[in-house]
Amino acid sequence: MQVLQSKSRKLIIASVAVAAAIVSLILIISSGIATPVSTSSGLASKTVYFTIIMSDNGPLEGMNGSAHHVSQVWPVITVQQGEAVVILLLSRNSSEAHGFEISHYFNQGVALEPGGSYIIKFVANDPGSFLITCPIFCAIHQLMDFGRLIVQSNSTS
Repeated sequence: MQVLQSKSRKLIIASVAVAAAIVSLILIISSGIATPVSTSSGLASKTVYFTIIMSDNGPLEGMNGSAHHVSQVWPVITVQQGEAVVILLLSRNSSEAHGFEISHYFNQGVALEPGGSYIIKFVANDPGSFLITCPIFCAIHQLMDFGRLIVQSNSTS
């Protein structure tokens, strides 16, 4: 019975986190924050949206559940070269800050206190594979150092 209650509790927590992410994304889009990103050559070809939930427990522990994907790269964000990228970061931690950075595209990184949120916007002009990490030491830091941004080249050669 206790195992069933624990699984139900985890399912409820995951459902609430997903609902919060969806509501946040709707608010971002409706508020005009998610407008196309300008480049020196005009507007990006397309805008793509992602949500990263940072949590210190439950099914989303780590970054979007990276604690449960320890033998693989996680999370993976894949975009096409030239696309505008909007990433909504949501901190659902109970007690400490967690960070987020993407090599090359968001080197300055950000630290979010529990309950915090942040929006990252950039145009993925350079193809390649870029490391997504947590730039600050925290209890689950080792579970947040294996993500990747993959920018696929538009070249046909």
